[in-house]
Amino acid sequence: MVVNRAPALARTRHLRNSKILTRRFSSHTAHSREDVLPETGFFTPFWRNTILLSFAAVAFYKWAPRPGEEAFLTKWLAHHSTSPEFWTSVNEQQLTWSQHMTVNTVLQTSARRPGMVRYRYPQMLEQGSPHLQPVGVASPVGKESE
Repeated sequence: MVVNRAPALARTRHLRNSKILTRRFSSHTAHSREDVLPETGFFTPFWRNTILLSFAAVAFYKWAPRPGEEAFLTKWLAHHSTSPEFWTSVNEQQLTWSQHMTVNTVLQTSARRPGMVRYRYPQMLEQGSPHLQPVGVASPVGKESE
């Protein structure tokens, strides 16, 4: 047993001394401190984008059409959009289809099987058969009996 443990102990010593494990558990990084710090000041992309968005907001406020004015974009959208009459007809068709499906659903969910008449003694039905009555026992039915 001692002989079998020797190679395993040698392997663990080798892994403990390997450079991979020492690098993995070390606390320092390969980068210097100056490379990690972000750039500071008013010339960063954040401040550039903030100033550009501010100019865009001011320009929009200054040259935007007033609420009563007809803008080119509004005319163009009205020209290329679908007419309200088309959407009204589509909505009406959808409403009628939906009502039809609702009626069918209510009909199917309220459906019940027809009630069955069950006789307790079905052999009683054979006694009412005209073929089992002897001649003269059954009362005559029809115009001749009057």
